[in-house]
Amino acid sequence: MAHTTQIKRINRNEIYRFIYENDGVSQQEIALKLSLSMPTVNQNLSVLRQLGLIGESGTFESTGGRKAKVIRCVPDARIALGLDITANHISLVAIDMKASVLQYSRIRHRFADSLFYYNTLGKFIESFVDRNHLQRDKILGLGICLPAIVAQDQKTITYAKAVPVPRDLYQKLQPHIPFPMLLFNDANSGGFAESWNMEREESLVYLSLSNSVGGAIVHNNRLYTGTNQKSCEFGHVTLIPGGKPCYCGKKGCLNAYCSASLLSDMTEGKMQRFFTYVKEGREPYSSAFRQYMEYLAIAVHNLRMHYDCDIVLGGYVGAYMGDYLEEFREMVRRRDPFEEKEPYIFCCRYKFETAAIGAALYYIDTFIRSI
Repeated sequence: MAHTTQIKRINRNEIYRFIYENDGVSQQEIALKLSLSMPTVNQNLSVLRQLGLIGESGTFESTGGRKAKVIRCVPDARIALGLDITANHISLVAIDMKASVLQYSRIRHRFADSLFYYNTLGKFIESFVDRNHLQRDKILGLGICLPAIVAQDQKTITYAKAVPVPRDLYQKLQPHIPFPMLLFNDANSGGFAESWNMEREESLVYLSLSNSVGGAIVHNNRLYTGTNQKSCEFGHVTLIPGGKPCYCGKKGCLNAYCSASLLSDMTEGKMQRFFTYVKEGREPYSSAFRQYMEYLAIAVHNLRMHYDCDIVLGGYVGAYMGDYLEEFREMVRRRDPFEEKEPYIFCCRYKFETAAIGAALYYIDTFIRSI
């Protein structure tokens, strides 16, 4: 009996994934592509309809018989929330089953380990849900990301200096949040978002260039987080021995040379304004960005030598690198002893709140796997 139940579940998941990955399919196509009988397909489609996960939208052109109905997944059948906590801001996104951002909000609020802060955060979430008319029974959960190392239980902070969150942050937040929630490292979340649902078998390095520098490695379509959940802390790789001080207390870390705040602080925290000035050729902004890219080129070259895979530039700076990508590739290429011709440096798919999207995607991904 258990074996039969498992087979039924596998079939249902395969059917849903096929519908999810193809924009409009017929019942006959599902049966043919998945080598399943029509009764099996019919039975599972009925269950998926009852769950509200699929629907019908029109018919295909007739091939001589009865017109086949077009079956599609329902993107907003379920919703997930992602919250990004930084030193000075709180960002919140709502995404659907297709990882499309339905709603987004960002407020300036300095982090403090206080009841007032946690109350404010809870009210912010409640207001966001109500204001945007999100159906609570569709919300799978809330992923909370932040620049900290999170234990494997996704509830315990083991290291946090960029934002001084307490070890028991989860317990302090719990009374203020009415949804299932888990904690995530922001760079890991960003890497997960960039790699999620991509048709690629190769590994990927994600370099998060935000106010703290971090990263993620995706291997075999899964995040590699290391033995102690500390992998890819690229921001604390030594770039210049004995160099500039880093917030971690050491000197010469990549974070001290490639933090996004080094650029945005020149324009009162406005990154878009900084890049507008760079595009206009204004000084000292152009020189500062050139120096930034020189340091970044060293880091990216080293990552390529270590991992020999594609590298995606993300975070606050990565969102603006598109206009400078060819120039930056050439800067890295000059350091490459192998004279590689094919590009391996790319800009992020998501141009804003990638980490929050990735934290929310955990719930979407888990739900799809459970169907």
